[in-house]
Amino acid sequence: MKKLLLTGAAGRIGSRLIEDLVDQYDLTAADKDCTTIAEWKDRGCRLVTFDVTDLSDCRQLCGGMDTVIHLAGNPSPFAKYDELKGVNIDGTYNMMQAASEQGVSRLIFASSIHAVKGYAADEQVKTTSPVRPPDLYGASKAFGEAIGHYYGYETDMEVVAIRIGGYRSLEVMKENGEEPDMRERSTYVSKRDLNQLIQKCAEATLDKPFIIVHGLSDNTFKFMDLTDTKEKTRYAPVDNGFDFQ
Repeated sequence: MKKLLLTGAAGRIGSRLIEDLVDQYDLTAADKDCTTIAEWKDRGCRLVTFDVTDLSDCRQLCGGMDTVIHLAGNPSPFAKYDELKGVNIDGTYNMMQAASEQGVSRLIFASSIHAVKGYAADEQVKTTSPVRPPDLYGASKAFGEAIGHYYGYETDMEVVAIRIGGYRSLEVMKENGEEPDMRERSTYVSKRDLNQLIQKCAEATLDKPFIIVHGLSDNTFKFMDLTDTKEKTRYAPVDNGFDFQ
């Protein structure tokens, strides 16, 4: 089985992704604290605690891995620069550098819709559109895309950057009794669609050593275009934010 490393495994996305990966890969799940995902140890998943701001930790973690899915990061769009620098800037560099040094074939980087969320709500963003972050969190993800481009083209490691949309945002709004508007529905991505896309990115044959893909469900209007994402990865989303009740 292919050896796969998942960082940020205890986070909102990672903790729901493990269940789809654990039977498909020789899986190592890593985070700063793995307490909340301890049950996966009994399913054959290795759990490792690490510090993404420590390059030596990252090197040790990447040793022997075929593929890295790098989700670890500060996910707050309200975070200040000092709160983002260590994890989202230095940590992203550490993981890409360590993975490259250790001979990892492909790294999948969790970018964000926030890298381009500064565009108008009715303007569809392409994977080729210039970044337009409305916050420093988005800028940190734009940095990750830029450095991913470097590692993809200047080293032997392929890099895929996924601009993840509003992950389970409509479910959260429903739980809070809130009514989603057009923008919320157009930026939505469900758990099963994102899990599918991440796995497609791990297995796809790439035509370039670095690509950007868009992580949205098959929403009636998509804030980010999915045309080339589907072509490059064979992604086939099944959910639609405009159908969500």
